[in-house]
Amino acid sequence: MRIGYARTSTQQEEQDKSIEGQVAELERSGCDRVIAERRSAFKGNERPGWDELWALVGRGGVREVVVADQSRLSRSGDDMEFLELCAARGTKVIALVGGEIETESIGGFVQAGMMSVFSQMQSRLTAAKVRDGLRRRREEGYYACGNVPFGYAYDGKYVVPSPENWEAARRMWDEIMALDCNVSAWVAQSERKWTPRGVRAWLNNPMLRGVVRDAHGATQALVSWQEWAEAQNKLRARSRMRGRAAHEVHLFTGLVRCECCGKSLHNVHDRARKRLKCKTRWCDRYGQGIAEVVVRTKVIEALSSKAEELAREAAASSIEPEEAGVIRKKIEALQAAQAAGVEGLDGLIDDLHRQLRALQNVDTSARYELLTELFADPRTLALATDAELRAVILQFVREMVWPGGLESLTVTLR
Repeated sequence: MRIGYARTSTQQEEQDKSIEGQVAELERSGCDRVIAERRSAFKGNERPGWDELWALVGRGGVREVVVADQSRLSRSGDDMEFLELCAARGTKVIALVGGEIETESIGGFVQAGMMSVFSQMQSRLTAAKVRDGLRRRREEGYYACGNVPFGYAYDGKYVVPSPENWEAARRMWDEIMALDCNVSAWVAQSERKWTPRGVRAWLNNPMLRGVVRDAHGATQALVSWQEWAEAQNKLRARSRMRGRAAHEVHLFTGLVRCECCGKSLHNVHDRARKRLKCKTRWCDRYGQGIAEVVVRTKVIEALSSKAEELAREAAASSIEPEEAGVIRKKIEALQAAQAAGVEGLDGLIDDLHRQLRALQNVDTSARYELLTELFADPRTLALATDAELRAVILQFVREMVWPGGLESLTVTLR
């Protein structure tokens, strides 16, 4: 398979021709598929297309990866890691400008490394120029503020009330306050395309009270300071009322490791199914995984196959009664007093030792039978909750190793 990868740094319209041109060139070069995305490759931003390309190469079957030039891969330095992965998989990387990019030879490695460093330097230099330009504009009295909230406009130098939206923004504020800052209720009633999250961000924007870039009174305030403070208090109160979602118990978190890289598999939802996948980019099985239901079945089968042995060991090493712990503490206290010079405690200590031995001779046959029943019938564990089954696994399973494949799992019991 020949995969093309096209990327631009932003969503701005000026980049339309760039991304369209890259895609067209890649398609003309004979790519079976082109992955295109608009994401910055400089500051470690999330890049779904880039991650997908890693996964495709990691799984094998990709003959060539084609890009306009090496800088389209990344400007953060991880393009070298990607090139090493391609070399390990036998995948060629072709730049339409510059030819094949390889790291196996000394010369190729040096050239690719220099291009990677040059791309990083170029991005840092551009960022430095932008910061310097913004600083100089602020010194000259300009407000380089980016996007402005609903109700305002940017005239190229200052933030000013929007002639079109100023009155609508004030009505919006009054409507939300009338609902006691119930943002979700306002969104449900409003015909505008707002989200609750977007409305909260708008209510929290300091420009509504006349603050631009920490400069107070830099623009006309939509609301007074008292109104803004009242809204913040109501939003905080509603935030506490919402509370936090209950923590979801992940059954196999940190318990199943990949045989190839030795790292733990990650919990992911893949097409409405829970799966455990390897997320180590340099691993041969990166992006591959096994369904959680398969792992669960394999573990229950392993526990059931050694039901009697596990139950016997568990009964033999059962936790002693609570009274035994109390007696132990008494013995330790008396022995400490005896060591400090207190006499006449031998009889008390011996008596406590006899009580402790009597408790340790408690019949564990009933506990043994319960454990045997638990492990012998797979249906018992199959009906257990994730939290209950995880507790059993932590107690009786030493390790679970995934060797690859959709149905393979090595379960080692303690």
